[in-house]
Amino acid sequence: MSGEFLKSFLSIENVFTRYILGVAILLLIIFLLKYISRTLQWTTEKILSNRQIIGKGWISLIIKHKVLDHLFFAIGLCFLVGASELILTGAYPKFTTFLLRLINIVIIVKFTLLITACLSVVGDKYARSFKMPVKGIVQAIQVVCWLVSIILMVSIIVNKEPVYLLGGLTALSAILLLIFKDSILGLVSGFQLSLNDLVRVGDWIVIPGQGADGEVVDILLATVRVKNWDNTIVNVPAYDLVSHSFTNWRAMSESGARRIKRAINIDIHSIKFLTSEEIEKLKSISLLKDYLAKKEKELADYNQKVEHRENIYNTRRLTNIGTFRAYCQEYLKHNKKITQDFTCMVRQLEPTSEGLPLEIYAFSSDTNWVSYEGIQADIFDHLLSIISVFDLKVYERYTL
Repeated sequence: MSGEFLKSFLSIENVFTRYILGVAILLLIIFLLKYISRTLQWTTEKILSNRQIIGKGWISLIIKHKVLDHLFFAIGLCFLVGASELILTGAYPKFTTFLLRLINIVIIVKFTLLITACLSVVGDKYARSFKMPVKGIVQAIQVVCWLVSIILMVSIIVNKEPVYLLGGLTALSAILLLIFKDSILGLVSGFQLSLNDLVRVGDWIVIPGQGADGEVVDILLATVRVKNWDNTIVNVPAYDLVSHSFTNWRAMSESGARRIKRAINIDIHSIKFLTSEEIEKLKSISLLKDYLAKKEKELADYNQKVEHRENIYNTRRLTNIGTFRAYCQEYLKHNKKITQDFTCMVRQLEPTSEGLPLEIYAFSSDTNWVSYEGIQADIFDHLLSIISVFDLKVYERYTL
């Protein structure tokens, strides 16, 4: 069938008619190749989807980036170059040369798309597997591929060797540097981020002034994409992360502990010495037994050496704020959700017009945000509930 068609085509005596028909056939073949490649891509995707293979690893990424579509079409175009020499006659050599060059340019573009699609597959596959910003490196290689393909296409158009064009690029280097300034800065910054291990995909970072407070979802050639906790996306230039300060919470996650640093403001007017009856009452609290026994002995030994100890103001006595602070310390020490491998203390801060801040400084053993907030809330729920036992009051501002 094809042999008979070729004979009948070559037997056309009118050169112009045969040439126009040849060009039409070439265009028809190109459209058919594109249709066939897309059909093969769709058919492959359908078969894999029916067999429930489409969502698994490499295959899913190959389908996503249309690697098969580019591959089938590129292979078809390579066969088209050989067929074009038979179809096109030598009657119009300049136009024939133009068409052949155009086909070669399309082949270069299609193979470049195939290579960049394969690189995108690799970038998506290993985006979270390495400390290096894989996607940024992949994008840099893709830019290089396109630059090489552009040089090849220009060399085909002007019918010169690519080496001649490389010499001319040196004169355009300043212009290229200006055009691709952000990309170059982003690429260099991306390498600095990776070599110094400053940020990775999955890190929780906070960038003041950029409105970024969330998880890094992508590290691209010139930008770092951050998904905030309110599900908004912020694209931050990679150069800003190198030239400005930002907070990375990765060390907290890797340590397995998250800091609790919050204070209770105590009403200063409620601070007082404890009476003997109040001390005996507090001894019923198991967490305070050892503390009160040790403290009473320490105070008794000290007061024995004090002159005029009949005057209580010359002696040392237990206070409700000191005893409550000791209780808070013991409560944290016996709380299984507070890790003892890090600093764990209860301290007084400088008194202010809003009372005496009693600060809890400890680390929870669970870094998950929801769990952490629950642990922190449970601690302060308990301390605020028991504070009245020590005859202390939380500071409240009254307005007229």
